[in-house]
Formats: sequence, structure tokens, C-alpha cells
Amino acid sequence: MLFQQISSDSIQCLGENPLTIRDAKEKIASKFGIYQYYVEVVNLEEGIIYESSRATYSLPKPLQIMVGNPNRRVPSYLVTTEPDMIEQDENDEEPRLKMSCGHAITPDNLFGHMKNTLMCEVKPVVCCLTNGCHAEWDMREIVRKADMTDDERVFYECKISFNSVNQENDITSECPECGQFCQRQTDALPTRCTSCSKKKGVAYEFCWSCKSPWITDHQCSKRELEAFQRILNEAPRKRIDMSNIEEVPSKRMCPNGSCRYLIEHLKACKTMTCTKCRTVFCFSCLKVAVNGQLQCGNYNQPCIVAPVQNVFEGN
Repeated sequence: MLFQQISSDSIQCLGENPLTIRDAKEKIASKFGIYQYYVEVVNLEEGIIYESSRATYSLPKPLQIMVGNPNRRVPSYLVTTEPDMIEQDENDEEPRLKMSCGHAITPDNLFGHMKNTLMCEVKPVVCCLTNGCHAEWDMREIVRKADMTDDERVFYECKISFNSVNQENDITSECPECGQFCQRQTDALPTRCTSCSKKKGVAYEFCWSCKSPWITDHQCSKRELEAFQRILNEAPRKRIDMSNIEEVPSKRMCPNGSCRYLIEHLKACKTMTCTKCRTVFCFSCLKVAVNGQLQCGNYNQPCIVAPVQNVFEGN
């Protein structure tokens, strides 16, 4: 199988044909000598990062690859002792830097916040999370301070442009199957994707509201939860290095019952702060912090791994 880094003109050969994105990422990561978490299979033109469970046979070739940075560094002149706007654990030793608005953040948290804003919230700007600030950061500043690779820079700069074009478009919606934007013809909820319909040989429709595949007697609330549950069930397991914890689901739901926001663990310790509701909790055991302190020990101490969450509990 052929693949190409999105910042390069050269095409490389994998020497085999992996069946899933997960398999492809594992093989490509091995060639680069990095962990597969730092390799993404993307569609630059559509601003898509493909899920690891997706089959490779239907994707354009060569595969478009984004290689990330396993070790984001902070230039010494940018280092600050101010608390991180996301990670407030006073024992966290990861270097923090100051953004142009004066507030501090680690490079990994900066990259994670940028990724979440552009990919999950689908916004064209990235803002400071400090209460009362919300300053907009220029992408050039984010690229430099998050120590992004050329691949990451190319992809996320394109994603910002993509989000800008589509942020307030109420007549098109992204197909959950292939990522193509489909035009809404009527006020009805079922929306047909011509691309998927052509590939499948049968009409493929999805719900305009919750993006689930359309079926008879569709109910948004239930189908949306089912899609959410599949994301949690299929999330790859990972090792949280600083806490020495194995087999932790890489995606969790915020344990705050009134929030339930989807959060992905990027790097560093088990302490997590929900970017939506600001709840601090342990990403491994899912216990919510009390007075800012984890109930399961310090950020670098191991604890139990809570099972995959059930989104239907409490509904």
C-alpha cells in the first residue's frame, strides 16, 4: 500500500495492504520509529481524521498521513511558572509557556485544545480558556508554541480554512460515513449522501440532526447515544506514561453528569480537566477531584482502570 505525508511530495510504499486504519498506523509508525498514536490517516481536502476502526479499501490512495510530534519542547525563553490554564495540578512538572494573552499552558495541552476546538467543536478560531479572557490566538503562534510538525501545521491550517467556510452553513452537513458535505433539499431530517449511495449501490441517508444512519422510526436521542457509545467502545487502549497505567481507554466521557463531554487523552499524566465544564478528574479511574486534588493519589501514581462508560446510564 502506498502512503504520503501531507507535507511531502514523495510517495512511500508500505509493502503490504493493511485492512484497517489501525493496522496501517501501526505499520507506518514502525517505519518512523514512533508510537502509532502519533500517526493519523487523514483527508486533507475534507479536513477529516479517519477513525482507527475504518477499513482502508474505500479510502483514496496513496493514504494521506499526518505524523505528529512525540516530544513537544518549550524554548527556554518561553518557560513560565504560572499555572496551566487546563491542567492545574501543582505537582505537574511539565514545562509551561506563556501565550500572547499572558496565560500559561503546556505544549501538549495547547495542541490538544487546538485539536479539540477545530475537530470536535468545528470552530475557525482557537481561544484562551482562562476565565474572563477568551483571547483569540493566531495559528502561527500555536504552531510555534505547540512545537507542531510540518504535517500538523499543514493539516490544521487547512482545517481552520475549512471551518471558516462551513461554520454558519445551514444548508450543508458532513456525511458521517464518508465526510463529504451534502446539501439539504427539504426540511425533512433524512439527508441523502450521493457519494455513499453511489459506492454502496443503494440509497444511503443519514439524520440531519444527529448524523446517525437513517432508519425507519428513527429517534435522534437514542441513535445519538448509540453512536457515542460506539466511539467509547472502539477507543484504542493506551498507556498513561507518567502514571504508569496500562490499558486505559483513550476516550472518555466527562464524569460530570450534567456535562458528559467526549474527551480524548493525548499525553502526560492521568489528571484531566474537561474543557467544557472545567471538572477535574482522573482519566483512569474516573473519580472527580475534591478541592482540586485527585482522590486516587498524585498525578504520577497508578490507580485502577475504570471500565468503558455506559452513556445510557442516567438517561
